[in-house]
Amino acid sequence: MVVVWNSYFLSTVAILTTIATGPYTVLAHTAIGDATTIHVTVGEDKVIPLGDSVVLPCNYSVPSDNVHPLVSWWKDRGPVLTRRIVYEHQEGRFSKGYGGWAGRSELVGQASLEIFNITTDDDGKYECEVRVPLIYGAARGYILLSVVDGEHGTENSAPHSPLGRTVVVAIIAVVCCLLLVVLTVTVLCLRQKKRIKRSSAEQQSDGRTSHTSSGEKI
Repeated sequence: MVVVWNSYFLSTVAILTTIATGPYTVLAHTAIGDATTIHVTVGEDKVIPLGDSVVLPCNYSVPSDNVHPLVSWWKDRGPVLTRRIVYEHQEGRFSKGYGGWAGRSELVGQASLEIFNITTDDDGKYECEVRVPLIYGAARGYILLSVVDGEHGTENSAPHSPLGRTVVVAIIAVVCCLLLVVLTVTVLCLRQKKRIKRSSAEQQSDGRTSHTSSGEKI
């Protein structure tokens, strides 16, 4: 599958979105033609057991050897705030992992990402982005990583599916509602106890006053 993306020289880079995964090439063209094109090629989707390591293949080509593209790997990148930066690399400047991937990932080959000690949180859709801002623009490719239980061979991808997310959100909402109800009942009970104590104290005070008044009359 080939996706063609047009941009303009000295323009900001638009965001290319696609729901497709698997091996394909993304071509980023500028207004002056194929002489300034970024090619990004990614490998097959991966199914990996828990605890293993995986290499997510990604390679690119740019028209000039005098530039050092910024290679960025993202996870679950999309219109929602679930997307996370996994790894960034620019030759001669920096190469580092972020969040839970720091110290557990590295760039291998040209732009491939290796992740060690795979966990269920690694399950999801990964994006390999190669960017040369203001010159060649950017191009992206996508790989789906499915993490399976090594003992039972079952995928642990339910939390990443729309249904799985819906169930998790529903459970959280129910728990929050229950906590709110418990808190409300507790506050009401405390207030009621204070009222009872106050009323009892007032009754005792009235009783003492009445007794004193009766004694004085006698």
